[in-house]
Amino acid sequence: MNWKRLDRIVAACVFVYALALYVMTVAPTASFWDAGEFIAIAHGLQVSHPPGAPFYMLVGRLFSMFVPQAYISLAVNMVSVLASALTILLTYWIIVRLVQEWQGKPEEWTTAQRITAITGGVVGACTFAVTDSFWFNAVEAEVYALSMFFTAAVIWLIMRWSDQARHEEAMLKGGQHPFGLKANRYLVLIAYLFGLAIGVHLLNLLALFFIAYIFFFVEFDRDEWTERGTPDWMSGKRWVGIIVTFFVASAAFLLIYPGIIQKLPVLAGQTEWPLLVLFGVLGLVVFGVYYSQRNRLQVVNLVALSVLMVLIGYSTYALIFIRSASNPPIDENDPETTEAIISYLAREQYGNTPLLTGPAFDDRTNTVTNREKSLPRRYSPQPSHWRYYAQYDSDWEFFWQYQIGHMYVRYFLWNFSGKESDIQDSRAITGFRFIDGEYEHFLQTPSEKASRNMYFAIPLLLGLLGMMFHFSRDWRRAFSVLILFLMTGVGIILYLNQTPMQPRERDYSYVASFFAFSLWVGLGATGVLQLILESMQEKVAPAAQRAVLLGLGVLLFLAVPGWMAVENYDDHDRSGRYVAPDYAYNMLMSLEDDAVVFTNGDNDTFPLWYLQEVEGIRRDVRVVNLSLLNTPWYVRQLKNQASRESEPLPISLPENAIDQLSLMEWRPQTIPLPVDKNQLLGASEVYVAQEDVGKIQSPMQWTLRGRPFGRDPNTGQDINVLYGADFAALDILRTNAAQGWTRPIYFAVTVSPDGQLDLQNFFQLEGQAFRVVPIEHNEPLGRVVPSLTPERLRGFKFTNLADPAVYYDENIRRMVDNYRNVFAQTAVKLSEVGKNQEAIALLDTLMENVPFETIPGDERSFLFMARAYQTAGANERVVNTMQKAEPLVLHRLATARTQSEEEYIAEFVQMIRGTYILARDYDAAAAFENRLAETLGDPSRKTPEDLRRDFEGIQETAPPPDTTTTSEATPQEG
Repeated sequence: MNWKRLDRIVAACVFVYALALYVMTVAPTASFWDAGEFIAIAHGLQVSHPPGAPFYMLVGRLFSMFVPQAYISLAVNMVSVLASALTILLTYWIIVRLVQEWQGKPEEWTTAQRITAITGGVVGACTFAVTDSFWFNAVEAEVYALSMFFTAAVIWLIMRWSDQARHEEAMLKGGQHPFGLKANRYLVLIAYLFGLAIGVHLLNLLALFFIAYIFFFVEFDRDEWTERGTPDWMSGKRWVGIIVTFFVASAAFLLIYPGIIQKLPVLAGQTEWPLLVLFGVLGLVVFGVYYSQRNRLQVVNLVALSVLMVLIGYSTYALIFIRSASNPPIDENDPETTEAIISYLAREQYGNTPLLTGPAFDDRTNTVTNREKSLPRRYSPQPSHWRYYAQYDSDWEFFWQYQIGHMYVRYFLWNFSGKESDIQDSRAITGFRFIDGEYEHFLQTPSEKASRNMYFAIPLLLGLLGMMFHFSRDWRRAFSVLILFLMTGVGIILYLNQTPMQPRERDYSYVASFFAFSLWVGLGATGVLQLILESMQEKVAPAAQRAVLLGLGVLLFLAVPGWMAVENYDDHDRSGRYVAPDYAYNMLMSLEDDAVVFTNGDNDTFPLWYLQEVEGIRRDVRVVNLSLLNTPWYVRQLKNQASRESEPLPISLPENAIDQLSLMEWRPQTIPLPVDKNQLLGASEVYVAQEDVGKIQSPMQWTLRGRPFGRDPNTGQDINVLYGADFAALDILRTNAAQGWTRPIYFAVTVSPDGQLDLQNFFQLEGQAFRVVPIEHNEPLGRVVPSLTPERLRGFKFTNLADPAVYYDENIRRMVDNYRNVFAQTAVKLSEVGKNQEAIALLDTLMENVPFETIPGDERSFLFMARAYQTAGANERVVNTMQKAEPLVLHRLATARTQSEEEYIAEFVQMIRGTYILARDYDAAAAFENRLAETLGDPSRKTPEDLRRDFEGIQETAPPPDTTTTSEATPQEG
């Protein structure tokens, strides 16, 4: 079989393998984080968060146009599936082409050499296919999969260019100018792909440095630079060229970003005719192409053509501004005016982070000061971050230990060594206990156990071997891959200058770096086979050589990508997940008609947008994201624009006040809201049960204390503040009250206490949201209306949450666990009004649909459920619930590191013990006592009879333990 046919067959097999893998594990609907937003904006051609993804939006729209509504989300998810499978195909071809650089033309290879090259390509590509971070992006609607495809595409194209350019120059015997080669059409195509990729994600641009070095080594490197008797990599002239190439690549990078992407719109916006300026720049570039072509200015022509193609690709951004002008429901940053467009492209919404110089944390004052500092690494306006910064002696230490070590090296090892769990901040592991030590996290459910992946560092070792082998055989291409690896890893770290306490793991940002290392994993497999082939060359017959190489190739595949696929499959399989849309449905169906609901961030907002915009559910509800509410454009949008079936919100702030919304110091004060009882009991949308009419407060008054913001360094007094979002939310409450409480106003249960405006004593629990009602109470989880709240809960969806075969990550487990608090609080209130059977049935429904065996709980979750059952008189279920809590409580006791942790968990130990004794289940009590003694290293043991005698002996002289009261401990206290 000729080489081309064999190569294509193997490449097709690699593509089909990756495609099948991703199709089997793709999410059937929206996921948490950005996926819900991207599906909604793609399907409706709306405006996503800055800096936008117009080309991704167009591709997603194309995929969703021809499918029924029920499959729209799956269709948009398939964009990532197809892009990822194509990336793996290109990865295979890139590795094989890297092997060609030292092994010569494939047509001249022996069968053994073909085996070594193909094995490397297959092992490297299939390894990257199943790496933790890449697989995560491959099966949901996110921009990173398509961005990675563009990165792989431009790298493959520059390798194609290098082949064609050298062939063409050989044919022309060096008489052709390097900038006038026909092969340079690949460079023009690369420039166009860069332009398109800008409309997906900016990470692709970092491949420019790899391209620059390939171009340098092909066109400018000279054999005569090598001094006699020294390796060619030690040539001083060559290193001057390498350094110059880096600066040229940096200049090209800066021309595109921030030059074309950010500065060009800014310069145009500073004139009276911005569109004329933009068309003028485009005209100048076109003229440059024409003039240089006519006058045979080859360098100028290639540069002008490349800039023109970047601009043409970048033109997809026009879609953002055209669609924003039509005021779609999702219209983030409202980029219609020149100023808004500039702000959108510059990501001003997220603030500025100093890079080369700027303010930084001062160890003397333990705050961020205005004193300028070079390379500031510890910068943030948040006092909570300052406490974290104080743990490091310098910016340099923070950079190496946190930004490099924790936020990059840890992720890198996750992908090639192993991962302890999916709990945030989990460390990397190898699978060898003598290296890893004791594992920190207690894994109870199948999902938790699936999240621990161990590769025994074999992919890491193979990749390091591949890097060394690559440098030994072809240091020029190896150096280029190293630059790609560093720029897409450490380079991003330097640019992002990340703050601590990130809301989620950020490993998805460095996938291109993991791609570069996967190339070395493949070359490591090739290297192993080639070294063995060289050792057998004179000793073993060719047929035996081929057999050995094939056997070793299969072994390498099974040991690296094969084993990684087995380890990673269960925790990357999203085929049964419907949690995000179910969670959104449950929240939306908790609300009255025409409601306004305040949400916290991405996870409780984007799924709601998805349901409203894609599935058309509850379009009468207006979702108000408190994070976005800090921005003037969003407040104006809510005030002036309708959204589907929802009218503009009651906002009375004038324009100048909206512009001035910002963080301000706040002194606690009483806030009144007008309440007309007659109107409230008439046509108002505020639900008040008949038995609660006498509890209505008129006017409604409460003390708004504000958010804690540290202490004044001079006086030592506590400082409280309100954010712009707080002022805006307060205005919505006031204006709505002044208009007769015409729109029901809710806070999602996911909103943090700091963002609830101290209204907790006026919250009415109605499912997954708290309604603000002018009835004061003292219920920590909101007052329950027996005639309303249970009815809302009965309509909840819990698709597949009881299925142990479906993987639920930590974020999902944490959010779903919140259901238990809501159901338990409701059940307790039902029992208090004598509806014990209804309370038990409600709890049983939750336990059946969301069992602890699939969705684990923390100590408080077990306690809430047990207490709810106990209040309803279901003692058998109380014991059963506490028995499920035992392993977690004992583990927490055994691993407690501080006295406060021991005291905290000791409370739960006493509750479990007291529950068993009160229920007179002495068998369960004795079993727990003995497990507790074993945990504490106590040799004594108890029998059920011992506990019965002990209890009966003290029953008449001491009150029994009360498990119905305990401190309302927060997770932080734990």
